[in-house]
Amino acid sequence: MPLLPRRKKFVLNWLKAFMLSPGVLFPTGYLLLYLSTNIYLNADFKTNLSESVQRATGNTWQTSIKSIKAGLVFDSVILKHIKLTKTTKPGMRANTGSRTITIDTLEIPFQNIQMLLFSSIERQSSTNALCEKILAEKRLDQ
Repeated sequence: MPLLPRRKKFVLNWLKAFMLSPGVLFPTGYLLLYLSTNIYLNADFKTNLSESVQRATGNTWQTSIKSIKAGLVFDSVILKHIKLTKTTKPGMRANTGSRTITIDTLEIPFQNIQMLLFSSIERQSSTNALCEKILAEKRLDQ
């Protein structure tokens, strides 16, 4: 009978050693960083980017972005279904200013995107850089 508790203890010790091995810890840490970066990009950063585009255009264009995703090795940002809509100013007829530009996929090279989670300065400069890229793409589509 003493073999059963010994085997159970051996299996538990083996599982602990396996879970704490570098071969498991590194991919788990990388996956957590990747997932948390993508969650942040689609929650707070997407809103800030839309507001930045609106400010940069003098409140004449509204932006909606379906999703933002980090590249697999944190070397790019992939924006899906960007919709830029020209807003009408008060006093203008609704049909004169209504115009929509849709960009299905926009991949922008971007180094160290994971740093957005740790630095507010990096967040602001990144928002401005991506805003400029979106506006440059808008000019190409016009």
